[in-house]
Amino acid sequence: MSTGRKANLKNILDSLVDDDGLKTEVTITLTDGTLIKTSMYLVGTVIVGSLAFFAIRGIFNNAG
Repeated sequence: MSTGRKANLKNILDSLVDDDGLKTEVTITLTDGTLIKTSMYLVGTVIVGSLAFFAIRGIFNNAG
């Protein structure tokens, strides 16, 4: 099973690099579902980061 993964990774790297060097034309296609999931992860990350910031600030403000 690991040989399939290595071959897949090798194919990906081979498609990005040719004899002249690194190819700059790489196309990334996002479906609607992937875009929504990515957006939700980013929003969630901001919310969790904000909550952590305010919690840590509150702990240190009360300690001093």
